[in-house]
Amino acid sequence: MQPTNETVYKYNVQHGMTNTRTWLCSLSPDVNYSAKALKKAIKKVKQRHDTLKKSSNRPKGLLIYNSFLQDVFKYPKPTDPSKPPKSHSSHSKVEFELKRLQQQSTVGNTVETTNKKVEKKIDRLTGKMRKKNEYIQTLEEEFRAKNKRIEELEKLNSSQKAKLTLKTSAIKRLRNSDVYQKRKVAKLEEKLGEGKGHQKEEKKEEEASKLKHALKEKEQMRRELVELEHRIIVLEDEQDDNVVECYDEIDRKYTPAFQNCVHKLLNNYVAAIRVVPCIEAVLELAEKKANKLPSRATIDNMNSQRLATQKQLKKK
Repeated sequence: MQPTNETVYKYNVQHGMTNTRTWLCSLSPDVNYSAKALKKAIKKVKQRHDTLKKSSNRPKGLLIYNSFLQDVFKYPKPTDPSKPPKSHSSHSKVEFELKRLQQQSTVGNTVETTNKKVEKKIDRLTGKMRKKNEYIQTLEEEFRAKNKRIEELEKLNSSQKAKLTLKTSAIKRLRNSDVYQKRKVAKLEEKLGEGKGHQKEEKKEEEASKLKHALKEKEQMRRELVELEHRIIVLEDEQDDNVVECYDEIDRKYTPAFQNCVHKLLNNYVAAIRVVPCIEAVLELAEKKANKLPSRATIDNMNSQRLATQKQLKKK
């Protein structure tokens, strides 16, 4: 990988001339460069950078400056390691050989140190990646377990709803029959009161026996009704652990607490279309479900009520 003029300039500013020279030699360890030639090339890059930076405030100058930064650094001509310096003395030849050997050893050391640093970084990154993968796996397992739990709760809730519908229909039938029996008893009492002097005693006894039988049936139905109501209360208590009552089934309207919650969300600049998803997300976080949630039109009605009350308060 050949360095660009920008990387050479920044490295020279941060680490100095000598470190920049050794770094450039380490990038191409097979080629031998003289120290003077490298120093001259680095100075040339610095001077060229300073001159072009002055004219970078103009568009054309900025283009030239950017292209210079992206250009590859021009190394000087490599020196032939087999050829000694021009001086013919044996002392100079020995000095040349020593310098060449020192340069090769420094380049090898720097390469080894950089390799060790890279290996350490790779080990650190692989360890971090391993930990992240383990954490992701644990999160996925927790998510699967929660989904299974939600499915089980939904099945249980649906079965309990079916039971409740059956019980409510049975209670309605019993109430209707109770009303019918009351009316029948009242008619029989009227007939008994009217025909005291006219009817025979046999008919009176028959009507009295019918009345007693009706009263016994009525008593039995009342007991069954009480037992069914007790069972419904138990089932509702079981469901109340996971179901939040937002809609009152008896009054057929949303509870004041739920309306207050919607008003607070609208006051905090939550859009009307986002109110129901927001409530569902919060209930899912608490592992609960609402018995009924409003439509967009109902949210709009609540919003108009809220605005009307705010106007009235402002007028006061």
